[in-house]
Amino acid sequence: MRIGVLSDSHGKLKKAEEALQRIGDIELLLHAGDYYEDALRLGKTFGVKVKGVAGNCDSYAPGPVEELLEIDGYRIYLTHGHLFGVKQSLARLYRRAEDLGADIVIYGHTHVPHQEEKNGILFLNPGSIAWQRLPGQYSFAVLEFHQSGYTVETCEL
Repeated sequence: MRIGVLSDSHGKLKKAEEALQRIGDIELLLHAGDYYEDALRLGKTFGVKVKGVAGNCDSYAPGPVEELLEIDGYRIYLTHGHLFGVKQSLARLYRRAEDLGADIVIYGHTHVPHQEEKNGILFLNPGSIAWQRLPGQYSFAVLEFHQSGYTVETCEL
């Protein structure tokens, strides 16, 4: 299964659309918040199933603040991250992931791409597709599941 991962689109869909065209065929789009409605629009435009969460900038368009998915035997926890103070530390998010038995955590909020594994849990932040914090770095990720596990690629536009 091939999954596109976006975050922090903030109503600016041009780069998100470019990312999805570059990714190509996917079976699922995960959107880690800030402009939950963007996830729904992108899913409709590209004809792909979407799971998204609301972030700190989504008071006008309520959506779930977290999703727990099971894909190919892996538990994937999707959240924006603002409720866990991810700009300071991943400690609170790590505890939530442990409580849920998550194998993969996808989050946003920092606008900076990040990938690390801690005690068997992958933490993946695709960065922002609309408002980069690092110069010139609009980013997204591709998560692909295989019989032998999964691969993750963070990409820049």
